[in-house]
Amino acid sequence: MKAAIIGGGFAADIHASALSACGVELAAVVTSRDETAGRFAHKWRVPRFGTDPEAALEDGIDAVHVCTPPYYHAAHITQALKAGKRVLCEKPLCFDAAQAHELAQLAEEAGGSGACCAVNYNVRYHMAVQKAREIITGGSLGRVLLIHGSYLQEFHILPCPYDWRYDPELSGGMRAISEIGSHWIDTVQYISGTKVVSVSAQAMSFFPDRVVRDNMMEKVSSHTVSGSARRIRVDTEDAASVSLRFENGAIGSVMLSEISPGRGNRLALEITCENGSLWWNEEENNVLHTAVRGGGVHSDIFAFGNGFNDTFQTLIQNFYSGREVPTFREGAQVAEVCGAIRQSAVNDSAWTRIGSI
Repeated sequence: MKAAIIGGGFAADIHASALSACGVELAAVVTSRDETAGRFAHKWRVPRFGTDPEAALEDGIDAVHVCTPPYYHAAHITQALKAGKRVLCEKPLCFDAAQAHELAQLAEEAGGSGACCAVNYNVRYHMAVQKAREIITGGSLGRVLLIHGSYLQEFHILPCPYDWRYDPELSGGMRAISEIGSHWIDTVQYISGTKVVSVSAQAMSFFPDRVVRDNMMEKVSSHTVSGSARRIRVDTEDAASVSLRFENGAIGSVMLSEISPGRGNRLALEITCENGSLWWNEEENNVLHTAVRGGGVHSDIFAFGNGFNDTFQTLIQNFYSGREVPTFREGAQVAEVCGAIRQSAVNDSAWTRIGSI
């Protein structure tokens, strides 16, 4: 099997590493700049590189990994599917719900059930998440009643790099909602077996007026607006607080933050059922807690468990071997939820339904 990657950033590096571990040859890489493509190709020993997307669609390449900013996903996916390639796309699938469902339809037409395509919701493949899904869907804890949690990171605390995430066109006008919220939504829906049907949200950019100097953003102050510095406006959210309703009648909430000091990558969730609860977080990814009334807390420790990079490898192994993967249809539904969260936030937290449910 041979693969091509479109994109050359952090996600592309993770994909390249996982492809190597899975024994899939990386035959081409395409980025927006020749120098970026050249550096990536040198690092991963890729024979073909450049800026022309056609290089990723040549005969002999079986699959295309789309690792660009989400604004470009739809165009790259459509080209790849028309060229007869399988597609593994970074999340979110795209920002527009209608467009996301069009891509899902194209995938299903290309590969029957759509199994030729996948969205990179890698969190599903932590061993503890797989066990949590087994417990909930097995029914021993009974009906799901409450689903709540958070996804907290510190990477966008000022000062921080100024990149595509702050361009409204490339980011879809969202940041925490789509970048980390999409992972949380997919993970809780995957474990619980029930989907979000409506949301009420508030979102905030706490420092909308900022200064960019040498590609770094800072808060505005008297000494920062000088020399090469320029002022910008950032309206995409640093954080969002969301109330949730699920199709089975469960209720829930999630706090999404990219400005929480000390939180490297803390996706946390708790699911309360009629007979017990379970909870887990990604910074302690090989520990899963469960409890029943009066029975104390039971902690499953996966002594030979996996880590962040391993989840990518498992997803890619599944993708190339035809096993279960997060489908474009599932990715489209998550895109709808993210869009509804943003719509609610700009409409004074009005309850907003998810259209496809």
